[in-house]
Amino acid sequence: MTNQKPMEELTPNQLLEARNWIKDCCPWGDLQEEQVDELTDDEVTAGIARHFEGGISEFKKSLPPEDQ
Repeated sequence: MTNQKPMEELTPNQLLEARNWIKDCCPWGDLQEEQVDELTDDEVTAGIARHFEGGISEFKKSLPPEDQ
């Protein structure tokens, strides 16, 4: 049994920004833009957690507040 802490979640707007970041920065060099759109929300979140320096929390800090 593993003691994995649950992964932070991203809001729909944050997921859209995450997909755009993946397309712009393409941490997975073998993905085409269309393929990024086909990723599940969990795959996008896991990718941000793995590839964005500082993970999900730092990614969220890089975005404008949701109420703007």
